[in-house]
Amino acid sequence: MALIDKLLARSAPPGASQKRKTIVRVLLDDAGHVQDVVLKMSCGEPAKDAHALDEVRKMRFARGQLGSGTVRRWHELAYAVD
Repeated sequence: MALIDKLLARSAPPGASQKRKTIVRVLLDDAGHVQDVVLKMSCGEPAKDAHALDEVRKMRFARGQLGSGTVRRWHELAYAVD
């Protein structure tokens, strides 16, 4: 499974397509640790956007690899808002 698929699977549970979402960009280092999180699209409620950013900052992801080397990259993901 590709890293972006893992990111998306963790951020939006099945059936969450009807819920509002906060779209964020997350920068992962080569070890999969979150280095930066940026709001790309608001769900419309600043408090829920802030919560989404905080939750994404706490996440840990699989090590990023591209070919035989590791990679530091930005990824976009949707965080389902309650």
